[in-house]
Amino acid sequence: MNEKKNQGMRKKKLGKILTDEGLITGEQLDNALTLQNGKNKKLGKVLIELGYVNEIQVAETLTKQLSLKLVDCNNYTPSIEVLSLVPKATAEQKLVLPLEQKGTTLMIAMANPLDWETIEDLSFETGLRVTVGISSEHNILNAIERLYGSTDDMWDVLKELPSYDGVEFVKEEFDDERQQVSFQSLYQNSEAPPIVRLVTMIIADAVNCGASDIHIEPREKNVQVRYRTDGALKNIQSYPKQIQDAVISRIKIISTPDITNRL
Repeated sequence: MNEKKNQGMRKKKLGKILTDEGLITGEQLDNALTLQNGKNKKLGKVLIELGYVNEIQVAETLTKQLSLKLVDCNNYTPSIEVLSLVPKATAEQKLVLPLEQKGTTLMIAMANPLDWETIEDLSFETGLRVTVGISSEHNILNAIERLYGSTDDMWDVLKELPSYDGVEFVKEEFDDERQQVSFQSLYQNSEAPPIVRLVTMIIADAVNCGASDIHIEPREKNVQVRYRTDGALKNIQSYPKQIQDAVISRIKIISTPDITNRL
């Protein structure tokens, strides 16, 4: 199906769906269309500015119009690698947020899913197939602030990290000599400047968020960081699996427990 060819038709349908569902009157639609003619704005944006509907109502209507999924960006915690696929400036300008990558497919949230040019640009720049979920402008902007707030600095840190593929958890069956080598390597890796900076930034960010606890949770493919705020655990960020041991060891060092204890 030629999406661009159908774009104009879909724009007209938005107003009809809103009137059919009783969210706006025919008079309000006519007024919005008249104002839209003098502005370079989407119909949904004009309707919101006039106070006829809210962002959620427009987003829900677009999901019906385009048969797309309504997404809540608060339910996603994209990794730094996924966030790096869309620069923060682009995310803010185009109101788009990368949510997750599965194989060669990148799922994004958009406030304007009819922005085919942005979708095609992202697909070309990332080399991935792009699928779209719809979210409100407010929801996307809040998520951008939450996810990209310290991500630029953290991404710079991660790019400095050496490979830690050779560092593994210490096994009980290791002999004493091999244990000593493992502990020494683990300690050296945890003292690497990028690891020190990363852990410091995680702690500082948690303090700024008013978190009472920081949870660093090893997962099968990554390391998940979560903060407890207002009694609830919230996903904050995920990091490459290969830095897991060094990060945990760094935290053990600054909190003074014996690093030779099993992680």
